[in-house]
Amino acid sequence: MGLSTWWQRVTGGGEVLEKAPATAARLPDRTGYEFGIGNSGLSEWNQGTGASTGADRRTALGQLHDAYLACPWSWACVNAIARTITAGGLVAEWVPVEGDGQEQPAKPAGLVALERMLAYCNPSESIIKILRGVIADLLVFGDAYLEVVWLGRQPVALYSLDCPSMNPITDAHGQVTRYVQVTELSQRAEFEPREVIHISLDSPRSSIFGVSPTQAALLPITAWLYAAATSKEIFKKGNPPNLHVDMPAGVSPSDMNRWQAQYMVRNVGSRNIGAPVMTKGGGRVQELASSRTVDYLKFADQKRDEIIACYGVPPAKLGIIESGNLGGGTGESQDRTFLLNTCQPIAELVLEAINFHLGREGFGVDGWRLKFREVDMRDSKVVEEIRDLRVRNGSWTLNRYRADIGEPAVDGGDEPVFMDRMDVVRWADMDAMSKASVASRLKGTALAPGEPEYGAPLPVEKAEQGAPAEAPVKPPVESSRDVYRRRLREALAQLPGGVDEYDRAA
Repeated sequence: MGLSTWWQRVTGGGEVLEKAPATAARLPDRTGYEFGIGNSGLSEWNQGTGASTGADRRTALGQLHDAYLACPWSWACVNAIARTITAGGLVAEWVPVEGDGQEQPAKPAGLVALERMLAYCNPSESIIKILRGVIADLLVFGDAYLEVVWLGRQPVALYSLDCPSMNPITDAHGQVTRYVQVTELSQRAEFEPREVIHISLDSPRSSIFGVSPTQAALLPITAWLYAAATSKEIFKKGNPPNLHVDMPAGVSPSDMNRWQAQYMVRNVGSRNIGAPVMTKGGGRVQELASSRTVDYLKFADQKRDEIIACYGVPPAKLGIIESGNLGGGTGESQDRTFLLNTCQPIAELVLEAINFHLGREGFGVDGWRLKFREVDMRDSKVVEEIRDLRVRNGSWTLNRYRADIGEPAVDGGDEPVFMDRMDVVRWADMDAMSKASVASRLKGTALAPGEPEYGAPLPVEKAEQGAPAEAPVKPPVESSRDVYRRRLREALAQLPGGVDEYDRAA
């Protein structure tokens, strides 16, 4: 099957999609310069030097790769970040214009073709594997490269590229004109700028290359490796004591060397643990200092904390549970810190490049974007408590709750309710409930002078003329509780309808 026939099958037919709209005409040449790029620009043979060493860039990247493989904490941090970002997969999301109120439209043909291409990037790699490799390259090398295979005006395949072997070719201002790949086996390939997606992390100085957390953590990684190597040799020899041996004055150097050789065979090594040190002829053996293995382990733990701090990964994500932090330490806040401060910024860099080069430039997709599906990392009990709270305060209906957990709807479950400690009230009856509650509060309150008793009919003015005036009623002495109730009634009287409406509702 030819490539054109395969592409027709992937796109769902033999039709050719319209060319993606051009983003802009060629921009004018820039004036400024990039850091580390001379007047001749970057060439295939001159890619600049390492940021912290005088070695060429390929050698410096090789050192970062070796440090990443040798240090388990670097490996664990890189994998934790890459797997967390890509755990939910890649999905398309409609981005509506703010305030237009438009419903989500059907997916355009370009987006459907893009999704089909990502579903089959190439015969050997899936999109998740490719993106995990991209994130790993960013965290180890600071840069990542993807190869885009074009068939006419449309991308048809996506491949990963080895970062240390890629060489951007630029002019003096840092504008990329092409990419050249030269492998360790002297294999060479050239790419046009549109055939390579170059993603880089932040750089403290203006540069086309990024700075990786592995490079920032290279010093603690190196120190940890030395501590690990020292501990390895100590335990390989059975953690022997640090001894001082005082031989008699008449012992010849050859006898001393022979005794040392015998000591290394008979007393050093895990098989000889517990074997006593024996001398004769007046020789004395004494221990200079006790074992300092615990100090080595504490030093390694200190370097470990520095390494994971450079990557921005909380200890609990790597299986490090410290005393006093059983259960993961700070819990959900640790998850949110990891997602917002570490994973999301890297994910946005990758998505921005994918959406621009493939979505906009390749397939002309507008109004839609690719994103990583969010994965709920909260505890199941926390999720259920939030659902229950939403039902109790009326934010969710019962059927909405049941739909969220995969259960069928029930009769009467579409009306929101409000639950307190004693009662369950429909929100449709909340107005009557509120009035009844206020009316019940007014029962038994002290009456002000001339105020009708609660539940009595309103007073009617007398119609007789010349009726004798009643003696003035002496107002009762009010307690503090009576004053509070009177003021409550006065405040309620200011509401629409006055107190009478609440009395009748009660």
